[in-house]
Amino acid sequence: MRSATSRHTSFCRLCASSCGVLLDVEDGRIARVLGDAHHPISAGYTCPKGRRGGDLGHGPDRLTTSMRRTADGTHEPVPVARATVEIADRLRAIVDRYGPDAVALFMGTQQNFAALTPPMARAWFKGTGSHKLFSTMTIDQSAKWVVAERMGTYLGGRQRFEDADVWLLAGTNPVVSGNGGDGDGAVVQNPSVTLRAARDRGLRLIVVDPRRTETAALADIHLAPKPGTDAVLLAGLLHVILAEGLHDGGFCGRHVADLPALASAVSGVTPALVQDVCGVPSDRVREAARVFARGRRGMATSGTGLCMGPHSNLAEHLVAALNVVCGRYLREGERADDRAVLTRHVPARAEVAPPARAYESGFRSRVGGVRAIRGELPSGILADEILEPGPDRVRALVVSGGNPAAALPDRAKALRALESLDLLVCVDPRMSDTARLAHYVIAPTTMYERADHTAIMEPFFPRRFAQFTPAVVTPPPGVVDDWRFFLGLAAASGQPLKFAGRILDPAAPPSSEQMLAMTAERGRVPFADLVAAPHGHLAGDSGAVVGPATEDAAGHRLQLLPDDVRAELRAALTEGAVDPRFPLSLVVRRIRESVNSTGIRVPGLVPGATNPARMHPRDLADLGVTDGQQVTVRSASGRVRATARADGTLARGVVSMTHCFGSLDPDDDVGVNVNELTGTDTGVQTINAMPTLTAVPVAVEPATEGRGDEG
Repeated sequence: MRSATSRHTSFCRLCASSCGVLLDVEDGRIARVLGDAHHPISAGYTCPKGRRGGDLGHGPDRLTTSMRRTADGTHEPVPVARATVEIADRLRAIVDRYGPDAVALFMGTQQNFAALTPPMARAWFKGTGSHKLFSTMTIDQSAKWVVAERMGTYLGGRQRFEDADVWLLAGTNPVVSGNGGDGDGAVVQNPSVTLRAARDRGLRLIVVDPRRTETAALADIHLAPKPGTDAVLLAGLLHVILAEGLHDGGFCGRHVADLPALASAVSGVTPALVQDVCGVPSDRVREAARVFARGRRGMATSGTGLCMGPHSNLAEHLVAALNVVCGRYLREGERADDRAVLTRHVPARAEVAPPARAYESGFRSRVGGVRAIRGELPSGILADEILEPGPDRVRALVVSGGNPAAALPDRAKALRALESLDLLVCVDPRMSDTARLAHYVIAPTTMYERADHTAIMEPFFPRRFAQFTPAVVTPPPGVVDDWRFFLGLAAASGQPLKFAGRILDPAAPPSSEQMLAMTAERGRVPFADLVAAPHGHLAGDSGAVVGPATEDAAGHRLQLLPDDVRAELRAALTEGAVDPRFPLSLVVRRIRESVNSTGIRVPGLVPGATNPARMHPRDLADLGVTDGQQVTVRSASGRVRATARADGTLARGVVSMTHCFGSLDPDDDVGVNVNELTGTDTGVQTINAMPTLTAVPVAVEPATEGRGDEG
């Protein structure tokens, strides 16, 4: 009998790129994933993990029913309705005994690519009354929030990649990650083609990265600082720009409070000093600063390489200062950067939202006195929130679309914390490390089994674009849309749940399509028109322009050098000598084949299927290690055993590995987790408790026989 085959149009939901895809479905299963050549922004591009979307949905490790942990530590199938009631009962007992702050929610990266899940998870959590909200944002990019709180925000909008003639990328590798901007449409779709086309039209590309990454290979200027010295390099770029008068005096005069203070603070960070500290030749520092400042339009943008490293709050602040000093923002009367298609349009104005420092008044944790920032506690203290005794110690944790067992620093402590919980619930289509420790694992639909649209991703798109997709394949009968789980959990807990201004009736819930239509009510494209556009909808120019400053905001100014930033710069410039016990630096890298821990277990997807320790060939030779030999990587926090690989793109003294690998299952040969090497005792940022997860001091040596190291 011939198979029943059909082709469907949809879009991928593994990362912010949201690439358009064509799905060949045979007998109800996705047999092939192709790029959609008619897609207006991805134009047929797909990445390796996207092309394996069928395996992610149908693989042998896919959960087709929810699971409950038994007394002997194994898991047994349980209907999701029963699991939901049991979870609600256990949560109620914990809250009744210990109070609402004994309950926490951890929101992971993968929930962000389902339009309905984040608002529903937050709505359920709000009903608990707890303050203990965590997410992956505060373990890799919370420095961006800190900058906005300390510097303020210009509300006219950022300049765009599409018409830029210079761009600086720091600590990000969009050719691999598909993420090179901060909501400015930079290098998200089809990154190699996008960068090459931009350079063909005259854009000058500057890349800051200790490795000659795939993106750095396309750059006009590649600055390769020693790992962890980005803040000094950025201060040096500002020194050149301000010393040579290359800044935008008009923009700074109108919108900046303390430019002379910044100029004074970086006056001693000369190119010669940068060369001494960072290892970047002084002439390259001058060249990069002049090229960036003399560009007519263009931004400096950053990624997790900066936010996860030492002095991350300072480094991010200095990236933002580069943009401010050079006036890289839209002015009154210019066409506004209006990419709101399904979401509400917010008028742009040529004014400043002043520094709020809301973290100084947010909920205060008993762990180090750390306060919530933008409603979230830093994930760097989650393990301590669970382990440290106290009346509001976290005893129940719900994990939505994340894998904190793999992502949190000091993995031994993180695992100890997760294992000690009275209740751990994980919403995950697979038995991830976190799921293996959970009391309940809720099996959700996967991306091609649910209806969805791109509202959450609009800030990342290079054009005014939106797309809707229906469910393409029928999910297994034992799974549930994760948003429905949170609605059911609220109902079983007796909590009303408000969504899009409505109290939902759990006895007669809307369909996913109705829910998606609710979220798009304030958009400028009728939902019916979106549904009728299988390849997505390009919205026209709204005609919006940057308006004048309001009377109340006319006096607001950006703060480039508040006292705490000044102190952080001083500390970065006086950093102590390298610890001779750990003479090398471990930097984390991303790969095309996975998004954090998603994809690492798909057979044949990750080359070699492990997580090697990559080093410069001469460093390996100095250690007497050959390519493919086992080595031990040690830090002050732990050690791992890995396979050494020669990598000529690395500078001397650098070890490079990928984060979120490893497994609690000894039979899973998927490499090691670098968080065995990270800790929370030193190198932690103030304000956001961000630990150092890249540029970690390490030592490498040939592995000895035996099982003392991880393999």
